Formats: sequence, structure tokens, C-alpha cells
Amino acid sequence: MMTMMNALTFLSNAFSLISGAMLIPVMLGLLLGLLMAFLCLGRLLRELMERYRFAKERADYSAVLESPDAVFAALSDNGGVLAGALNKIQNASGNTLLIDKTVAETEAYWQSQLEKLQTWVRIGPSLGLMGTLIPLGPGLLALASGDLKTLSDNLIVAFATTVVGVLIGLICGGVHTIRKRWYRNDAILLTFTAERMIPSSKKEVPHET
Repeated sequence: MMTMMNALTFLSNAFSLISGAMLIPVMLGLLLGLLMAFLCLGRLLRELMERYRFAKERADYSAVLESPDAVFAALSDNGGVLAGALNKIQNASGNTLLIDKTVAETEAYWQSQLEKLQTWVRIGPSLGLMGTLIPLGPGLLALASGDLKTLSDNLIVAFATTVVGVLIGLICGGVHTIRKRWYRNDAILLTFTAERMIPSSKKEVPHET
């Protein structure tokens, strides 16, 4: 019985040390996540302005794309990644492999951007939860000993890390939702352009006789 109690005490102390040592890395991770969230928000606003400037050019391009006798012109840099991909498809001169490669690379880039945001949507609140729970142990010990100052200090840390973690999740989640909608519409235009640029003779599948 004594051996089991000693083992439990040892494990309890070990986990307390590990938990306490994690507080500073968790808080640093939250600071990094908050910085990343604000950077993502700034990039979103910059892209919003680019899309606003590119809106008319994109509408004209879509109208030309639907015309049977379409004559395409090079797009400006205001369209960002999408404009670059569309120009590359136009310059492919009907090369099916190059067109497919351009479409795949562009979609992979968009997916990687969304995955980065999705990662912080999960990590932010998780770090916030860790930052909430870690100080509660010392806080409860302080409460039991009547040390209200130590208790209040730990509660401040717990509540602050919770707020920061939730804020990271909210910002990255909002940016993820907006970008996902943008990229979905861009993918439609990109795929339509790719289909339009592939010669009709290469789309035909020979029938077996």
C-alpha cells in the first residue's frame, strides 16, 4: 500500500512539473498564433483590394470566355495567382499536359493556404485550453492555503490565454471561410478556361470497334 502511495505521489509530482513547464511554451505559442492570425487578416484585406481592382477585368474575361469566337488578352497582375495561372494556360498553346499541370499546381497552392488556416483554427483554441488548465492547479493549491494573490494571478493567466486562443480560432476561421469561397469561384473559372483552351480534337475519346 505504501509503495502504491509513493508511486502515485511521484507520478503526481512528475505530471505537475511537466504541466508547469508547459505554461511558457504554450503562452509563446499563443503569441505566435496571434501574430499569424493578424498577418493572415492583413493578407486577406490586401487580397480583397486586389480582387476589387481585378473585378471588372475578371467579368470581361468571363464574358469573352463564354463567346464561341473568344480572343483572349493577357491579364494584369491585379488578379494575383489566378491571373498568373490563366495567362499561363493561354500561353500553353493547347498543350494539354502543361494546362493540366498549371491547374493542378494552382489548386494545390490554394489548398495549402486553406490547410495552414485550418491548422491554426484547431491549434489556437487548443493552446488556449491548455493555458487555462495549467494555472488552475497552482491556483487551487493557493486557494487551499489562503493565498488569494497567487490564486488571482493564476486566474488572470488562465482567462487571458483562453481569450487569446479563442481569438486566434475566430480570426483564422473567418479568413478560412472567406478564402474558401473565393478559391471555389476561382477554381470554376480556372477549370472552364482550361477546358476552353484544350483543342477539341484532344478531348475526343476514340470508340472501340
